[in-house]
Amino acid sequence: MEIEVHGSHVPVPDDLRRLAAKKTERLSRYLAGMERAQVSFSNTPSGHLGEPISCEVVLEGHGHVVRAVGVGARPTVALDAAVDKAASRLARLKRKLVGRSRPRHGRGKVVPGGGAAVAGSDDDDPADGGAAGDEREDSIEGITEL
Repeated sequence: MEIEVHGSHVPVPDDLRRLAAKKTERLSRYLAGMERAQVSFSNTPSGHLGEPISCEVVLEGHGHVVRAVGVGARPTVALDAAVDKAASRLARLKRKLVGRSRPRHGRGKVVPGGGAAVAGSDDDDPADGGAAGDEREDSIEGITEL
C-alpha cells in the first residue's frame, strides 16, 4: 500500500509519520486491495468542542474511496480516532461486498407451491403436536370414495 503523510499548518515529526504509516498499513487486513492511503493532519478547529488537531485518512482502491476524520487534543489521539473510524467503515464495506457476491436465498423456509420443506424439517417432531403420520391416517379415514 502506498501511504502519504503530510500536515497542513502542523509540523509532522518522523516518529508521527512512522506511527501513521504503521497504523494505516494495518487497515489493509479489513479489506484487501486498497492501493493508496493519504493521512493529513491539520490544526483547524473542527469537531466537538473545537478540538485543536484533526486527522483525515483517505483510502482508495478498486474503485472505492473510504474517508474518515478524527479529532483530538494531540495528533496521536486524532490519528487513533480516524483509524478506528476507517476500520469500521472498511468492515462495513467488506460486509456489503461479500453479501452482494453470496446472497442468502431463504434457507430453512418452506418453498411456496412446492409443498416440501427444505432439509432440516422433521415430520415426527413432538413439539408440533405429535407425529404427523397419525394425522394423515385420521384425515384419510373420513374420505369416502364415489
